Amino acid sequence: MSVADEKITEFESNVLLPALTNVSQAPRLLAEYTAEVVAKRASADAAAEELILSLAGAVGRTAGPSLVLTSRDLPPDRSPLAGRYVMTVFYDVQGDEVYVSPGVLFWMRFNNKLHVFNHRYDNDVAHHRIEELARKHIFDHILRSFDFYKIYAFSEAPFPGY
Repeated sequence: MSVADEKITEFESNVLLPALTNVSQAPRLLAEYTAEVVAKRASADAAAEELILSLAGAVGRTAGPSLVLTSRDLPPDRSPLAGRYVMTVFYDVQGDEVYVSPGVLFWMRFNNKLHVFNHRYDNDVAHHRIEELARKHIFDHILRSFDFYKIYAFSEAPFPGY
């Protein structure tokens, strides 16, 4: 196992998966959404797996675990991919260094298409070293990006900056 592989394994075990599991078990979230942590592929939900694959293909880096949140109230007249928020962690391995960033994908009503958002944990840090990430980074990103999803996914108007 390489140094980079060891860093990824340690990060996933000690930071990422506990944070995603914590989010996926939040009672208020579960009142409106189902939650699945996809640590190893494939997702139990075929539509979620399609979204995870689409996100990984669009971002083009090594994909790690994903969080899939699915609305319990899926509109029947929408795309079968609607109502799902997918966040995947991506790794950029450069020798022994590993950089981490999240990506998010979800369907948007205003143009009936999937949208990919390639994010950073901190907008001031272009390449976030894996050793510098804590659960707080994971929680903060999910909170911000999921709020964006809840506000704009079913809006008839494009999101700001589109």
